[in-house]
Amino acid sequence: MNRKEKREKKRELNILNDLVTIIKQYFPELIDKFEGLTDLRNQSYVKYKMKVIFMVRLLGLMCEMKSMQGMTRELNTKESIENIAQICNLELEEIPHCDTINDVFEKVKVEEIEEIRRYMINKLIRGKIIKKYKIRDRYYHIVIDGTGLATSRKKYNENCLVKNKTDKKGNEYQEYSTYVLEAKLVVGEMVFSIGSEFVENTKENETKQDCEIKAFKRLAEKIKSEYPKLKILISGDALYACKPVMNICKENGWKYIIRFKEGSIPSLYQEFETVVAEANESTKANYEYVTGLDYEEEKINVIKYTDVKKETEFVYITDLPITNKNIENTINVGKNRWKIENEGFNIQKNGTFDIGHLYSKNQTAIKVHYLMIQIAHILRQILEKGIKEVKELKLKLKEISQQLKHELISTIRNLTVHSKIQLRFD
Repeated sequence: MNRKEKREKKRELNILNDLVTIIKQYFPELIDKFEGLTDLRNQSYVKYKMKVIFMVRLLGLMCEMKSMQGMTRELNTKESIENIAQICNLELEEIPHCDTINDVFEKVKVEEIEEIRRYMINKLIRGKIIKKYKIRDRYYHIVIDGTGLATSRKKYNENCLVKNKTDKKGNEYQEYSTYVLEAKLVVGEMVFSIGSEFVENTKENETKQDCEIKAFKRLAEKIKSEYPKLKILISGDALYACKPVMNICKENGWKYIIRFKEGSIPSLYQEFETVVAEANESTKANYEYVTGLDYEEEKINVIKYTDVKKETEFVYITDLPITNKNIENTINVGKNRWKIENEGFNIQKNGTFDIGHLYSKNQTAIKVHYLMIQIAHILRQILEKGIKEVKELKLKLKEISQQLKHELISTIRNLTVHSKIQLRFD
């Protein structure tokens, strides 16, 4: 396809209609669930319904409007207002100001937003759209990792984490930050947020600062509660190669494959090195593995792949059964841990959503903005990877955002009629 053909095909796109159709067809209760959120506003002064507040924010994120004030300004067109009114099935004279949105976000119940995300993930699972991406036709692959969001030298709320740091001139200072532990469901080239747990200082942990492993325990409880029957394979970096994480997986009936380094469990690593030198169970070149190593009353399998060209080693611990037939695929599953960095945090920090931006100083609003980004990212990936016309054009993320924004703010669309969309992620 030459550039002229691409321009013509791009003009024929109807991404806004596709997005609305995806919502109506695959997540038909999404907008109603926004409307059903607990509304703690003084009803005497309420001008905008909850679904308008949340759909404006969702569409702003999908259009890569990183500034709340900029979103208010750019969406304030006759065309945009009419399109949003159609999506929400009501009459609308103007869109809510960013201060109004933040005021609602400060009062909404975070667990209700998490419930909306759970609804979306369950719709995808029960609709069998992502069934073929299960590991060994059995396990849904969930990758765990943490990432920093906003940082500041000023304490912007009581829940901030704090670190003592030194600048280039040798001056000491304290850095305040927001940090979240994220669980992503790996679906081919996509990663869908399935759980989030903020690492934060609270009254319950005021004597000692919160950490990732403590947050993982809370996050695991959430995931098990929300998806009690889901067969899960957990992945993480070497921080999670520890007995507490293994115990949590065992208690929940989950499997794990975790990056392994010498400093994680030195005794186990040394035993692997000793045993594999004499009795490598692999017959494949550059692959090594030993099964059934003893570690604190557990049987651990250690697997290793050496990339000769890149001079890189990949070592993992796992409780998955390992054979010469599945060792190569299992190593590749372990490598998919990087998807949470590449397709997850990198896109959300640098590509579209700017999760590092402090949209509010209020801790509740910070969480709600973050969760709305996760919901927007689920929809954005489905739109990018599941729509045939979008995939054929190989549009960059920015191009998709620009096209969606152009359609939303420049032309009044008929968004009340929806043809069926067949999502294809191949």
